[in-house]
Amino acid sequence: MDIPTMRYIALIPILFLSACYVDPYTHAPTPEPTDWYQAGWDDAMSGQPVRSNLVIAYLHNDEKVDREEWLKGYAVGQQRICDPKFLTILGESGKSFPASCESLPDVAQRRAQWEKASNTGLQASFMH
Repeated sequence: MDIPTMRYIALIPILFLSACYVDPYTHAPTPEPTDWYQAGWDDAMSGQPVRSNLVIAYLHNDEKVDREEWLKGYAVGQQRICDPKFLTILGESGKSFPASCESLPDVAQRRAQWEKASNTGLQASFMH
């Protein structure tokens, strides 16, 4: 083989390798807009207290907080997690009292119910 042909043959693997390169930033997905209702619901259901817009914006990496939607979702999530039946289940399973219930007017009554269930769950775990 002559030298020019050998050079072309040497370039073939380089061309194949460069054709397989994919820039990882070319196909980066664009972030979806934040579902503020769902974010509020998730925060309440995870037992988080009411948060400031600054904290919410930081946690969701979105400066345009829709406080009204977040509060709507939070209220529905709070209603669910602070339901007496749900608090009983949390207490019996050894989970802590949700901070999202602290702002309710009858928090003392709900905490007492959770504590009773927590003690029942603790006693049951010693019996087994």
